[in-house]
Amino acid sequence: MHLKIHTQCIIRRKGIPVENDYKKYRNYLREDFHRRCGYCSKPESLTTKGFEIDHFVPIKIDENRKTLYDNLVYSCFTCNRKKSSKWPTEDANVLNNGEVGFVDPASNDYELHLGRKATGEIEYYTPVGQYMSESVFKFNVRPIKIIWKLDSLIEKQDKLSEKISTGNFSEKEALLLAKICCTIKDLRSYIFEGRE
Repeated sequence: MHLKIHTQCIIRRKGIPVENDYKKYRNYLREDFHRRCGYCSKPESLTTKGFEIDHFVPIKIDENRKTLYDNLVYSCFTCNRKKSSKWPTEDANVLNNGEVGFVDPASNDYELHLGRKATGEIEYYTPVGQYMSESVFKFNVRPIKIIWKLDSLIEKQDKLSEKISTGNFSEKEALLLAKICCTIKDLRSYIFEGRE
């Protein structure tokens, strides 16, 4: 079974007021990207390094896109550092050449190149997807599967906690919540020690 990378949400940039400083877009980007990295879908809550604004087409390629909202991606520190100012086509209007390059994570095309296995790993379907996954973002060597599992467990924890707060729960549910909490603690330690 194949899933979208952003299984929990649909990422789309909305029309917003034009700013002369791209940093002023931060809150809009947080909302449009659902507080997740546009590239790997890591939630803000699962990082110690914070989130940044990536210039999809790098400033060194096209200075005119520096403050264009449609050129900005809400990105985790790790993805932003790995992408940096890479742009293999060297042409701002050519995202990729079919072999190398990028796909905007807020476009419908993103899921044609990259997806997620049912177990949480990010997989690629095209040469461009492979370039992004293995050569740039290094999804194949990062703890992507663990982050996905941790994110899923936190969602379950929240639902169980809400049910337990109403007083309408079984002993089995209380034990499950305790087990989930312990697993979350262990997985958080693992990804934070791995500097993700």
